[in-house]
Amino acid sequence: MSRHLITVILVVIICQQGFASRILGVFPATSISHQFVYRQLTLALRERGHELVVITPDPINDPTLKNYTEIDVHFLYEDANKIVNCVSPPNKTTWLEKVQDLAEKFMLMSQRILSHSVVKKVYAPNSGEKFDLLIIEMLFWQALLPLAKRFDVPVIGVSSFGLSLHLQHRIGNPVMPSHPVHWDAEIKVLGKLSLWQRLWNLVYAWRLVHFIETDCLPRQQMIARKYFGNDIPDIADMEKNISLVFVNQQAPISFVSPNVPKIINIGGFHVSKHIETLSQDLQKTLDEATHGFIYMSLGSNFKSTMLSNKTRGEFLAAFSQLPYIVIWKFEDILPGRPDNVITMKWAPQQTILAHPNIKAFIYQGGLQSTEEAVSYAVPVIGLPILGDQYTHVNKMVSLGVGKKLGILTFNRMDLVEAIRSVTTDVNYKERMLKLRDLMEDKPYDSLKNAVWWTEHVIRHKGAPHLHSTTADDPWYQRQDMDLIFIISTVIWIAFSITLFVLYKLLVYSINCSKDNRQLMSKKKRA
Repeated sequence: MSRHLITVILVVIICQQGFASRILGVFPATSISHQFVYRQLTLALRERGHELVVITPDPINDPTLKNYTEIDVHFLYEDANKIVNCVSPPNKTTWLEKVQDLAEKFMLMSQRILSHSVVKKVYAPNSGEKFDLLIIEMLFWQALLPLAKRFDVPVIGVSSFGLSLHLQHRIGNPVMPSHPVHWDAEIKVLGKLSLWQRLWNLVYAWRLVHFIETDCLPRQQMIARKYFGNDIPDIADMEKNISLVFVNQQAPISFVSPNVPKIINIGGFHVSKHIETLSQDLQKTLDEATHGFIYMSLGSNFKSTMLSNKTRGEFLAAFSQLPYIVIWKFEDILPGRPDNVITMKWAPQQTILAHPNIKAFIYQGGLQSTEEAVSYAVPVIGLPILGDQYTHVNKMVSLGVGKKLGILTFNRMDLVEAIRSVTTDVNYKERMLKLRDLMEDKPYDSLKNAVWWTEHVIRHKGAPHLHSTTADDPWYQRQDMDLIFIISTVIWIAFSITLFVLYKLLVYSINCSKDNRQLMSKKKRA
């Protein structure tokens, strides 16, 4: 019996080793909240027996992890920290203008990764390194795509938030400029739009795509040729033919839109299944908050210290009027804070949100924080600052589980009113509980589903059967725009000819009528 058991175990081990693949992951984003999403995927793949080599600015640095090698590119934060204050009035610009300002930074990031000594050893032609798959973060680092050509492997793209407009267009997804799912389309109004608003959204969306196509991509191509040689394929084509794209969007908390088959929605990877314990002092404070407490955080990228003194003063004045304790993630000393405000340089956010005494969550609208708020059924007050944060807050407001304020325009009374609304109106909490149930009601675990799709791509050496032919069509053939133009032109020409003929007939009739009157007049005189 023991021999049979040993044989079975050996067979299972051999089968697992036979399927185990070597995967290269490249995730340049200088944001720990983004990295948490990617980290959960790579760790899950490691648990399945695959070997991972991960390029990241936020390594785990756990020497006990086997088959998990990290290449630390934390130096990318040096460039990220040079970004100007995104919550100051001079930066009230569109996403297109921000991308234009940051384009140089994205180019520099691509070059710094490819010129890193350890990374260069990996992709050197004589390195001896072999991989079965490349998983890469999709945003503005297309110069890294030739890594797939170097190792002759398929590519899976991944985004920790909604896919940008130019990437939607590249892979053949329908680009609907007035649809709120496009967070970078700068949509200011939700619901029924006027003709002028739709026209502006159309112009803006295609200006953004045009800038990426004509400015960013050619420069990324030059960087790629510098490090991989002149014989590399066009990176636009490589991006178009990517095998699969994981997009961190969940239908209940997103503005739903049609997707091509190669887009696989994921979400909630980073939400912990095990709540960590709080420090004794914080646990005691929250337990004794008999009236409840409010938690405020502007996330990991935007610090509360970036707020102007005037804005801080409005927050403090509003908080002083509340019967609640306020836990504020504030990265420095905060002078003038009232007794009910407690500041923390770092806060265990998920554990705080899971506490039963919490009343509301004041945040910047980040997707990961939104997922956490829903997972723990906490009503929100959003003060969006940049990018997709406006979309997430708009969605929360549309679902009736939160309020939205302008980070630069609100006053203390606005904030007090918003807090009182979400804390005293039980409908906000009830709707959030229903939203949480809806999020959890799905036929599979999102992380396991992502692992399955990853292995599907490896098994089939890519996923050409998921490729949409719309990605190969020129822009004017998508959604039959060229046919609509031809039909519209024919109708307009036919209409114009008809009008011209009618005009000529009318003129002819008038002239005939005049001639008849003149003829009758002559006969009468005769």
